[in-house]
Amino acid sequence: MFTYVSFFELTPEGREKFPEMPVFFEKITKIVEKEEGILDTFYALMGPWDFFAITKFPDNETAFRALGKIGALEYLRTETYPTEEVEVFFKALV
Repeated sequence: MFTYVSFFELTPEGREKFPEMPVFFEKITKIVEKEEGILDTFYALMGPWDFFAITKFPDNETAFRALGKIGALEYLRTETYPTEEVEVFFKALV
């Protein structure tokens, strides 16, 4: 499994429907699980981003598919990045 971090910002539609956010997070969790991913954690943030998530997917194609479905919900804008443990990163450089 590969690890991804996602930053989420509410869209104007998302802000209007903020009381429904628990339902949207359930939908996100179901999308991730349907794509055989794992939603490790979801955090609320202070700053330019509203939420932060750590997910795991078997490969990039699966991650893209899940993120496309999440983006289609139109309540959140997201930026997602693949991550790697720092030891693996250093090993690749040495």
